[in-house]
Amino acid sequence: MFIVLLFGSAAAETITLKSGKVFNGEIIERAKDYVKVRYNGLEIYYENKYIQSIDNQNPVEPAAAAQKETPAQEAALSFKAGMELAAAGNLTEAREEFEKQLNDLKGALSILDAVEKGSLNKELAIYLFQGSLHMLDKEYEQAKASFEKAWEMDPKDPDVNYNLGFACFSLGEYDKSIAYLFVALKFQPDDTSAYELIAKDYCSVGEYQKAKENLLVARELFKKNGEESGLAHINELIRIVETIVP
Repeated sequence: MFIVLLFGSAAAETITLKSGKVFNGEIIERAKDYVKVRYNGLEIYYENKYIQSIDNQNPVEPAAAAQKETPAQEAALSFKAGMELAAAGNLTEAREEFEKQLNDLKGALSILDAVEKGSLNKELAIYLFQGSLHMLDKEYEQAKASFEKAWEMDPKDPDVNYNLGFACFSLGEYDKSIAYLFVALKFQPDDTSAYELIAKDYCSVGEYQKAKENLLVARELFKKNGEESGLAHINELIRIVETIVP
């Protein structure tokens, strides 16, 4: 897997449901009868009648929210966040933060290794890097265009399909994203990231049962591989989806 971009939440609000479940999430839409919450990349609608309270814990100043950081600044902030978590004794969360960065590096190096070994076309690799750079800069249309060029060269490549699915997800093209991701899984069936992203696609269109089904598959794969940090992360996503789908 090449791109493992981060879908964090601004964690601006603490949401308490009448069921007693509590979590932090970013309110991205408010309506008369519901709120739309983003949590770890999941976008979930909650009807107001199921919400006990919403407490704003960390309001974000508009100017700060609009400020764009460079990929290098984002990486530095991510590293600092991991250090702060570790220093506070939150070692599991710190490991997750550090591993996100390691995954990006390992993915990029694997592409370079494949080119050097002759198992991956150099031009295709360049399109992958170009698309990934656009993704880092949140230039999703340009990213999609680069990944589509890579797809035209090899429509069966799982990494190409995954990254194209990621770009479509970022553009709100959820059906297209799901289609590309299932192609990726056809050739790389143990890809937990693909199952998680498919779940996020389904959450975005309100298909919470399908989202849960894909998260459960990812959980079994994490269990099989003994990946504790990934298992903890996926269990948290399942917990959130289960506030809607038991």
